Amino acid sequence: MTDAMHHAWPDALFDRVSGTRAMPGHRVQLVLDSREHEPCALDLIARARTHIHIEHYLAENDAWSTSLLSALCQRAREGIQVRVLLDFMGSWRLGWGWGRALRAAGGELRWFNVPGLGEPLGWVVRNHRKLISIDGTDALMGGWCLSARWRGSQPNDPWRDTGVLVSGPVVALAEAAFGATWQLSGGSSAQPSSAPASSLLMCHDDHFHDDVRVRLLAGRPQASPLFALEQLAMASARETLWITDAYPVGTPAWLDALRRAAADGVDVRLLVPGSTDLPLLGMLSRSSYRALLEAGIRVFEWNGGMLHAKSLVIDGHWSRVGSSNSNPASWLGNYELDVVIEDAGFGDMMNTRFLIDLDHATEIVLRADRAVRAVPPTRPPGQERNTLIRTVKQARLNAKTPLRVSRSVALAVREARALPPSDAGLLALGGSLGLLVTLAGWLLPEWLAGGIALLSGLVSINLLRIALRRYGLYRRGMMPSNPRDLSPPE
Repeated sequence: MTDAMHHAWPDALFDRVSGTRAMPGHRVQLVLDSREHEPCALDLIARARTHIHIEHYLAENDAWSTSLLSALCQRAREGIQVRVLLDFMGSWRLGWGWGRALRAAGGELRWFNVPGLGEPLGWVVRNHRKLISIDGTDALMGGWCLSARWRGSQPNDPWRDTGVLVSGPVVALAEAAFGATWQLSGGSSAQPSSAPASSLLMCHDDHFHDDVRVRLLAGRPQASPLFALEQLAMASARETLWITDAYPVGTPAWLDALRRAAADGVDVRLLVPGSTDLPLLGMLSRSSYRALLEAGIRVFEWNGGMLHAKSLVIDGHWSRVGSSNSNPASWLGNYELDVVIEDAGFGDMMNTRFLIDLDHATEIVLRADRAVRAVPPTRPPGQERNTLIRTVKQARLNAKTPLRVSRSVALAVREARALPPSDAGLLALGGSLGLLVTLAGWLLPEWLAGGIALLSGLVSINLLRIALRRYGLYRRGMMPSNPRDLSPPE
């Protein structure tokens, strides 16, 4: 898709839907896997002149985090402001020694959303962002976490992940998003001074473009711009719509957008893991294969160790890279950080990378008897592919997502349609579990009543606490005009 064609897209509508503008004047480099990510991160840290901000979901106590800690401590002792924000749930394996060492060197570490009795269900909100930024000028964003697991179990088989190294004005917006979550975690609101704009030192000799339009998407719980923006972008696709995702569990609206694009002749392809570190999500992802394949969408499963990338490229021009997966947790439940890059050169690079990845993937197709199986995908003449063939068990493909389960239950209760064996078996399992709960309540009523009473008490105390806090703000004339301003935990 050419730049002239791009201007036919309604920029004002994209700005309105996302709540942000696409800003020109960026230098962007594509960064792949841990072999490029780790040296890029260390290079950024070494070049900082005023401050370093790190916001990550998962960090583990291993060789990579040790190297990172050593670099951060050295810069903190040199007078550079170092702030690290880690999600409590994702980074619990890191231990307390890492933070003590950083604080002893003069840096700061805070934990996001530590569970507490005051908000018994608040733990479900997680900070899933992946950001390393320096000086308000340069930032590294993508899907990696701070863990040596991304190096893979074999030296030549790292986890497949994607990110971008960005230099330009959008970095200041990323640091403002960091500042908001830093305050939510009890940190100071003081903003560090920015260094003069510097030229971004590329981590390697290729994969970068200058004067690129970039849009930052800083997602928050129930306020993420990504879902609506991608719906608009997918509806605007004319030629290609290629998605790489680690944990796709699409809503009916998202799946319908893919099917509508395919029906209009768009080449829609979805690359997902062949094996995953979260088997349940893998099963839910496979539940949508049949509907996608029947709509003409091509589905591929990665043959390597672990596919963890989260990226999308439309018409070789509109690319999205970041921390968000294509599932409701990222769209509605987590803090996420993504960038949209509107550039034909970068989009062509993303297309090339996607085709290279398909060389290491197996295509899933429908047989003549409508069964789902895996076969080697085909390419145009002269572009041969070497790939494995795997059999996909039908039982795994019949798993139902929660939304489809609820629809099956409703139809079954009304007897609006006959149930296939997979639906009938699922409903039988649900009925059996319900009978077990009933039996427990009959035989051990004190246990069931005690659990319900405890949960009710925690929720009620939390509601009263919030009501009193808001009433106090109202009496003191401090009630904000935006209710979201009341969200920081005490």
